Amino acid sequence: MVEAAVGWLPNFVANRVRTQALRVAGIRIGYTSAFFGLPTLLGRGKIYERLSIGEHCGFNKGSLFDLESPITLGNDVAVGHDVMFLTSTHERGPATQRAGARRSAPIVIGNGVWLGARATILPGVTVGAGAVVSAGVTVTDDVPENMLLTGTHGVSLARWRK
Repeated sequence: MVEAAVGWLPNFVANRVRTQALRVAGIRIGYTSAFFGLPTLLGRGKIYERLSIGEHCGFNKGSLFDLESPITLGNDVAVGHDVMFLTSTHERGPATQRAGARRSAPIVIGNGVWLGARATILPGVTVGAGAVVSAGVTVTDDVPENMLLTGTHGVSLARWRK
């Protein structure tokens, strides 16, 4: 629906029009927030109701929101190019099929957070207020407030040795 209305707009053009179209679709977006490219929205059911964005947030082109569970962003959040918010995944299955049962969990992004280009936020993660997630980082566990996160956070090889 939104793509048909404003999908033809080039990135970084008519940002307020694009953002207003997303509001009309049912996404809660703070008045002063803007999308500089049309995001990809995935999920089943009433996905637009599962995304809530605060005031003064900016989203560069290529944002992807997997909305199987809710995603909440606070105020003053800066989102770089191609950032992915993934609320769904699979449990680890047996060796015959490693992608087991589906599961999802909400994502919460605190006030003042900066998510660098191509960062990936995985299911169930909370990024604390004032945190910075560097470009390309995959976030698997909660990030404390005011933390600068570089590299890969929370990956444990021990989990996969069973």
